[in-house]
Amino acid sequence: MTTSTALATPGRAHHQAATRVARRRFLRALLLAGLWFWAGWALLVLCLPVIVERWGGEADGLTYDAAGGPVRWVAFAVGVVVTAGTLTVHVAAGGTRRSFVDGGLRAAAVAGPVLAVLGVLLTLGERAVYERLGRYWQGPSAALGVDSPTGIVVQVAGEALVVVTYLLVGVAVVAGYRRLGAWRGTLLVLPLLVPAALADVATRTGLFALGLRGGYDDVVLGVVGTVGGALAAAALATAVASRMLHPVPFRP
Repeated sequence: MTTSTALATPGRAHHQAATRVARRRFLRALLLAGLWFWAGWALLVLCLPVIVERWGGEADGLTYDAAGGPVRWVAFAVGVVVTAGTLTVHVAAGGTRRSFVDGGLRAAAVAGPVLAVLGVLLTLGERAVYERLGRYWQGPSAALGVDSPTGIVVQVAGEALVVVTYLLVGVAVVAGYRRLGAWRGTLLVLPLLVPAALADVATRTGLFALGLRGGYDDVVLGVVGTVGGALAAAALATAVASRMLHPVPFRP
């Protein structure tokens, strides 16, 4: 073993250990917040049409989309809260900014599919409620419909990558405020949302894609556009978060 290899091996081991610590923190927060959110949102989505019907009204089947793909904002909030609360501790304990971002990325890669599957199940559940009531169901905005296995898989993949993107955008936003302060940090928020906007446009979901509701007309284009675009958004968010965290100062 060469001297450089001997020195690199402990460094890699330390990085991996710090990454695991960050991953556990992000993953715990993501799953806890995400599961509580979906429990409450499912109660609203599945019960509201029945309540409206009971009192003589008629819901339009838009409950799920009322907040523009709401689970992404849970991921964003987790990125903000965990970064604001634990970044300094993580670095003080011997971790690095890189291991912090890597931990968040890995946590989102695990929790994203879980939250995305729950979202698809809620979509199918809402459709079943409207069918039972004999009411028109417009369905969620999505790249492809949920009437086929392909559409379901694409929606799960797209929303999972949206969770990754939004969590890392939350990390970058906190880093921006720490680097530049309140006023300049606020001005930086909009450029930092570019990866989030790209993810929304690619998946045809979320607030940035409200004008694109209806998805892709072609299945192949929908698969490539959704997965490819969402992957690009996640990669961009990872690069931005890493770049923003690198020079973040720490104050006692």
